Amino acid sequence: MGWINDSTYILLKKMLDVCTLRHRVIANNIANVDTPGFKSRRVVFEEKLKGLLKEEFNKKELQEINPDIYVDYTRSLREDLNNVDIEKEMVRLSVNTLRYSLYAQLLSEKLERIKAAIKGR
Repeated sequence: MGWINDSTYILLKKMLDVCTLRHRVIANNIANVDTPGFKSRRVVFEEKLKGLLKEEFNKKELQEINPDIYVDYTRSLREDLNNVDIEKEMVRLSVNTLRYSLYAQLLSEKLERIKAAIKGR
């Protein structure tokens, strides 16, 4: 089915997957806020996506681009060498939740338009 492989569908699905991964990483950071020596992690994807979108790309390249998880070794907030900032993590979690809701709504609307086209409306 061609509609399931169009770039918009692939991108929205990929963004939902990235938000899910990011949620797990942020939750892990929050869970380890008091673990001595724990270093916070970040999901990096949008920068890679911007690079791809600047060039001509095909659907296969879009499907194959994946997020990376980076460990932040550059800073330590406390004497126990843990660098999780709970306030920043809570903001990231809120932003990520909003993004997930937005992408889910956009995907739902796209699928509703496809459904309407199939039914001939």
